[in-house]
Amino acid sequence: MNKTIIIGLGTSVLLASSLLAFSPQSNMKQGNGYTCKQHKMMKQGMRHNRGHGLVKMFMKLDLSDKQRTQIRSIIKDNMKSMPNPKTAFSDTSFNKEKFIKLANQKRNNKVERRADTIEKVYNVLNSSQKKDFKTMLDMRDIMKKNYIMQKSRN
Repeated sequence: MNKTIIIGLGTSVLLASSLLAFSPQSNMKQGNGYTCKQHKMMKQGMRHNRGHGLVKMFMKLDLSDKQRTQIRSIIKDNMKSMPNPKTAFSDTSFNKEKFIKLANQKRNNKVERRADTIEKVYNVLNSSQKKDFKTMLDMRDIMKKNYIMQKSRN
């Protein structure tokens, strides 16, 4: 009986330790050779390349509740005004010309819409928040340059 208990405990300890070793919180290398920390950092880097990075920076400022709601409504309005190529699909058909037209319109107007959104959000800020935002932009550029310099040394 003691032998069975010891074998059972040993098996459960072995199973638990192997599960912990390969859990997302551990730093052991998995599949692609990256540690979980490195993988998270790479994902963050990829997120920076997406749109609305500046809007995220605006939200990091010391905003009032009123300013936050104004910014959110500006972003929602921008999303609503964006042409949606998915409207070219219906239950029974697909309108190729409409899809191409809407997709091209979406791509061509992207910079204008983004600039309009940034302008509207920027106008919501007070003067000290605008200075803080400019400082954040400068810091981001410095960090990018430092990152590039470090990469070129390695």
